[in-house]
Amino acid sequence: MAVESPAHIVVVGAGTIGIEAALYARFLGYQVTLLDSGDVGASLRKWGHVRMFTPFGANCTRLGRSALAAQYDDPALPPDDQYVTAGEYLDKYLQPLAESDLVANCVKRHHTVVSIARSSQTKTENLGLPERGETPLITLAKDQQGHEHVFESDIVLDCSGVGGQPNFIGGGGSPAVGELAARPHFETGLIDASGQDANRFANQQILVIGAGHSAATNICQLSVLARETLETHVTWVTREAKANGQTGPVAVIQDDPLPQRKHLAGEANQLIVDEAGHLDHWPETTVKSIHFEPQNSHFHVTLDGKHAGIHTFDRVVANVGYRPNLEMLKELQLDLCPHTDGIKSLIQPEPNFYLLGSKSYGRDSSYLVADGFDQIRRVFAIIGDRENLDLYAEPPGSSNLA
Repeated sequence: MAVESPAHIVVVGAGTIGIEAALYARFLGYQVTLLDSGDVGASLRKWGHVRMFTPFGANCTRLGRSALAAQYDDPALPPDDQYVTAGEYLDKYLQPLAESDLVANCVKRHHTVVSIARSSQTKTENLGLPERGETPLITLAKDQQGHEHVFESDIVLDCSGVGGQPNFIGGGGSPAVGELAARPHFETGLIDASGQDANRFANQQILVIGAGHSAATNICQLSVLARETLETHVTWVTREAKANGQTGPVAVIQDDPLPQRKHLAGEANQLIVDEAGHLDHWPETTVKSIHFEPQNSHFHVTLDGKHAGIHTFDRVVANVGYRPNLEMLKELQLDLCPHTDGIKSLIQPEPNFYLLGSKSYGRDSSYLVADGFDQIRRVFAIIGDRENLDLYAEPPGSSNLA
């Protein structure tokens, strides 16, 4: 059954998919409240120095570009085939889009969502029955001053991503002993080893944990720093020995449609072969415990496996992936994959609640922004009960804008 405008939609998360979803909804005449725990694109800003795997044209939409063209005399967007950094993407596309007329008044920054639930039904009531969708959804959020706010809506789109909840470094995915206390003192994202983080990492003993593309990015950056500052040494710990057919632990997809990603994986693996005393790879090894010593800012790390032992490091960088924050969804009826914590279907048992973007993929890191755009298109076709509704479609006879 269609939910007609001007119904109220709450969108959680002011990243790429949240901003695009809000724009899509506003264009269709819905009332929108967009909540974010920080500023627009805060997660993108954290790795703003890193070049994106996909070209600009794959990370914007025809609708978004049209909104910018209507708002600004010269949006000065990058060419479609240009690989911009996350910071450039935020400054040139996402931030201006968030400040455009259709979106600007919807955004409530620094509102952390605590819970999403039904106004008068608990999780246990009316599973699969029409009555479940007859009461509004209630989103409880807390602002910077600690004040709580309740937002009642017909629909909620959770586009909050996974960047705020890194996985734990323990061998089985649980916290290593001492990790909860030490975690505020180590890094879990992409560092800027040639820029703002150079002084903190130069001439330090550094532990990098993980074998994904974030770890590969940090290894490549730190390797450059280590060649420029001779006392810098990097120890790279991975559960894996070598990826299938590779010289190192990072999987290289031979027919990868994203050449930048393939190049990064190959480069990180090759550094193990070419290392000149500044990089050690310790495979088949996990973290058993970690203790941060505040007096000298050192980490004492107990490793298990092939390189078992107690070691001391000045810096720890943990790139072991992310998981979705499901705590705020505890009172909703969801059907999630037991393997990834992602959704099995865009349509959930909870009426008019949708998970979009990277959070919908859970722990599956294969998500691309283009997947999120397609989800937006599909979810509004469902909401409006209009199978052919597609605001991203190119009008007949016009040139391709995206």
